[in-house]
Amino acid sequence: MALTRPFDTDHGLPLSVLACAAVLALALTARLAARRDLGGAVIAAAGARPARTTLLGSIAAFAIGRTLRPLAGWAAGTAAYFLLIGLIARSMTDFLTANPQFAQMAAQAGFTLGSVEGYTATLFALLAIPVGVFVATRLAALAADEHHRRLTLLLATPVTRTKLLAAEAAVATGAALILITVAGLAVWTGTATVDAGLSLNDALAGALNVTPIVLLSLGAAALALGWAPRAIAAIGALPGAGGFLWLVIADSIHAPAWIRSLSPFAHLAAVPATTPNWHAAAIMTGTAAITVVAGTARYRRRDLHA
Repeated sequence: MALTRPFDTDHGLPLSVLACAAVLALALTARLAARRDLGGAVIAAAGARPARTTLLGSIAAFAIGRTLRPLAGWAAGTAAYFLLIGLIARSMTDFLTANPQFAQMAAQAGFTLGSVEGYTATLFALLAIPVGVFVATRLAALAADEHHRRLTLLLATPVTRTKLLAAEAAVATGAALILITVAGLAVWTGTATVDAGLSLNDALAGALNVTPIVLLSLGAAALALGWAPRAIAAIGALPGAGGFLWLVIADSIHAPAWIRSLSPFAHLAAVPATTPNWHAAAIMTGTAAITVVAGTARYRRRDLHA
């Protein structure tokens, strides 16, 4: 992608190579799918494995156990992306300083990229999107268990739905904080490697700044679990993905301030370039708590969905 030199010489050959690679991969996929038996595979996996009984002693332990593998995958992807953000922080800010027209274009879309702190603050805002989707998918997994009747015998015992949801929400929140911390450490590692001058405290503060929006995603997912269990992932992603898209469009078309303020990102301070907006963070956290309570109340009273 770098060889295409976008906004400069716009080379088409590297894109042609990527397009040919995609076509070849699709063709190979079709050929392999046509040759294998139903239920088979070119690389066969073991048909059985020893029973894994670790972390099966309680509802909370089971929630932790089944979150570990997804968390590891999401953490690896998050670390790789934000490490890259840190590694290019110095070169990007130098480029924008030498080419102010690009900085002006970014400012029109609501991005402040003139310094390392402003650059990382802008990119840290993006962190709310994947982490918000992560917590939404964790509650969507609970709804999938309900839909496939894996919860029927469990809920026939003295285990209450409130306890079940509380365990899943608490574990999802803890996992989200781990992802946020991983992103902060990755950015700090990258900037330290290129000597960009970003401290560890500033990197962690910038990452943790998106926590209220992540909690809004958790609250939206919990609300959907109670009222619309088939749309948990989509509804849970609205505060993060939907809110960010709303802000970018509003800034790009110069929408009125009240339109822009409908996005939670509009109330997010540019940390570490500035201090956090504690007032807005408290309101978003309180809103998230209210939606979790409302979703839990409905979840307790509705029928199980098959």
